[in-house]
Amino acid sequence: MMHPDFSSKRAKKLIHEHGLSEEEIQQIIASARINLATFDPEYRTNVTQIADMLQKSRPTIYGWADRALEATILSLRNIRSGRPRKERERGHGADG
Repeated sequence: MMHPDFSSKRAKKLIHEHGLSEEEIQQIIASARINLATFDPEYRTNVTQIADMLQKSRPTIYGWADRALEATILSLRNIRSGRPRKERERGHGADG
C-alpha cells in the first residue's frame, strides 16, 4: 500500500526539487489518502493499516493529514485567479 512508484516524472521532479526524505514522502502519501477519504465518499482507506505500516500511531497519521489539509486550504485561498478585481470590488466607492 505505501510502496509508491517513483517512475512518475512528476514524482521524481518534486522529490528532487524539494529534497524530500522517505519519511516526508510517506507523510505526503498518508495524509493525501486520509484527506481524500474524508472528502470523497467513493475513496476508501484504512488509517490503522497506514499507521501499522509506517509504525506510527493513528493520532500521528491524523495529525499529518490535518496539517497537510490546513496548508492546502491556506494555499488555495491565497491563489490569485489571474484576473484583476473589478473596480467596484477594490474599494467601497472611491468617489463618494
